[in-house]
Amino acid sequence: MDPITLAGITAVALNEGVRFLYDQAGEVLRNYRERRAATTELPPELFEASSGESGEPGESRQLVADLDTVARLEPELRGLRRDLGEYGQGVDLVDPRDSEVLALVDGLRRTLEAVYGAPIVFLGEPRPDTVRVRGGVEVQEVRGYVAGVRGLPASTGDITGTVRADTVEEGGRAIGVDLTE
Repeated sequence: MDPITLAGITAVALNEGVRFLYDQAGEVLRNYRERRAATTELPPELFEASSGESGEPGESRQLVADLDTVARLEPELRGLRRDLGEYGQGVDLVDPRDSEVLALVDGLRRTLEAVYGAPIVFLGEPRPDTVRVRGGVEVQEVRGYVAGVRGLPASTGDITGTVRADTVEEGGRAIGVDLTE
């Protein structure tokens, strides 16, 4: 999705949202350092409730950070937070016409989406529904076939599958993500 979709958000909502995302990135990093999963609720006055969850639009929802994903994305999270520091601290205001800053905001948002495993959509933002799937298998031995996620390809989305096996026998197949036509 083109980050320019953020340009349609009111300046006040955009700036408040950037401060929220900036603070959440700091909270995620602090909790990661202490090996605790960060939790948050998206403020319903700034963000949509995710589709498919019980609740009405504008209702808050609890998100829990995945520590493995934080470990993988820590450099990006730190860099984006640093690059948005003046905006996140309210020193500077985001200009909704500044595509470079909007790209940074969108990058931070998408990184936090990966960390929380859920979409983060500003109220009034036109974003298509995306598929987010995570699956994993832990086994001692694979003799046949095992997949963390198996299904048909989605048009858009984020799919993560993992397989952890002590041994894979000859002829066995261990696949993280298997998307077949």
